Amino acid sequence: MCYRFLQESQVVIYDSAWKPAETYNDSDNSISDEYYNGLEMVEYAHQTTTDSLMFAAPDSTLSLPTFNGPIRLANTVNAPNVADSPGLHYVVFEPGVINAWHTHPGGQILIATDGIGYHQIEGQPAEVLHPGDVVMCPPDVKHWHGAAPHSRFAHLAVGTNPDRPAVVWTDEMLSKEEYERLPME
Repeated sequence: MCYRFLQESQVVIYDSAWKPAETYNDSDNSISDEYYNGLEMVEYAHQTTTDSLMFAAPDSTLSLPTFNGPIRLANTVNAPNVADSPGLHYVVFEPGVINAWHTHPGGQILIATDGIGYHQIEGQPAEVLHPGDVVMCPPDVKHWHGAAPHSRFAHLAVGTNPDRPAVVWTDEMLSKEEYERLPME
């Protein structure tokens, strides 16, 4: 069972090499065990196409030859950038929309935020993704991702190496028959 807390949600992505200044005082930002254990929890119902999205997505859809249908794309942080942070993109797939097989020279992390989706690394079984699931696409490893047939699917796509932010698309797309054989949940 998945649960969510009735509080604001946030995603924090930070540089693992970051070290706080000597004057940093964590006590200002701590949450006590008593407070955490007292938060009200409700069972999380996986979102479908009629539910709102965690993050604001562009109102207009985008059609690209590397997707089999429309998507919504927000380039939150492009790489390279002055902060040397990874690229961060919010992608919303309409029901049944998937992308072509592709690789990322620097690798990629996907953080599922809404709906039900899929991710598959070449030679491995497809994974069903729900909000909160995180998958790693290693550098130069062919994979694809997209939405389940009856659900929008949204994820944050994080480029893991700002020095290598590219994507290399193939002309290969999962066939309709292969897609129809994927697990539903």
